[in-house]
Amino acid sequence: MSGENGVKLSERIYERAKALWPRYLTHPFVTEMADGTLPKEKFRYYMVQDYLYLRDYVKIFAAILQKTDDFEQIRFLSGEMANTINETFRTHLPYMKRLGVTEEEIADARPHIDNSAYSHYMLCEAQAGDVLTGLVTLLNCSWSYAYIAEQMVERYPSALHDENYGAWFAGYVSEEYRQTNQALIDRIDALAEVIDEKKAQRLCEIFENCCLFDLRFWDMVYTMGEN
Repeated sequence: MSGENGVKLSERIYERAKALWPRYLTHPFVTEMADGTLPKEKFRYYMVQDYLYLRDYVKIFAAILQKTDDFEQIRFLSGEMANTINETFRTHLPYMKRLGVTEEEIADARPHIDNSAYSHYMLCEAQAGDVLTGLVTLLNCSWSYAYIAEQMVERYPSALHDENYGAWFAGYVSEEYRQTNQALIDRIDALAEVIDEKKAQRLCEIFENCCLFDLRFWDMVYTMGEN
């Protein structure tokens, strides 16, 4: 929303993020991944749970697609959906194979309850709302990963060269990923130019909830599902 003083919705959302995102940077899963000490079995568990999460993430794009008859909007949404699917097959599945995750293990894997709660919340909000609402549900996952990777590589320059976790950081600090994330932010700001204050507040709340769900996700993978 360009609302008061021409402030964009993404700027208002970022104000919410600034209160929560620093907690990601001190999370043991993230710091141990950055300094190379994260036990591989924890990362292995994370990759499988993240794969299951991405499967639902794609379905959220499909839910948002049903909300529009604008062909340009359909093009953007289907392109983002295709990018997520392609990235899963190009990077995620080969990464899991290198970690020794078998096809049988992938087929039998079930999302942890915190994983399901997050994706189901996103899907529920996307189905109940409009295109803008749906895109905001996807934003924290996309934007916070770019933020985490950039901040941690700055603090731990060797993270990019770690044999186990370097590829993770490299993917999220890449120019291609930055551009994809920026396209999502720009799309949200364009759609938010005509919304009222009540809607803006609601979208900020949805984003904040997703921030908290992501924090629970990091907790869940660090404990490998043991509370």
